Amino acid sequence: MSPTMRQDHVAGDKVFVDYSGKKIAIADPLTGAIREAEIFVAVLGASGFTYAQATWTQTLPDWIGAHVRMFRFFGDVPPDRAR
Repeated sequence: MSPTMRQDHVAGDKVFVDYSGKKIAIADPLTGAIREAEIFVAVLGASGFTYAQATWTQTLPDWIGAHVRMFRFFGDVPPDRAR
């Protein structure tokens, strides 16, 4: 049996985000050219509800755009605990 660590999260309190580290091949339907894309993944802490999307890069514009679409998909943002 492998060790595990249980984490309890308040609903809507946290979202965990990162790129998966794996890439996906995407074919252009017109030319057939293959291009690799990054996989952005986000998971809500309490429910495990998951969002994923492909972006061409991990650069700041793709990272921010993925967050904007993720929050739109989830329908809200976690509360700001820094205040």
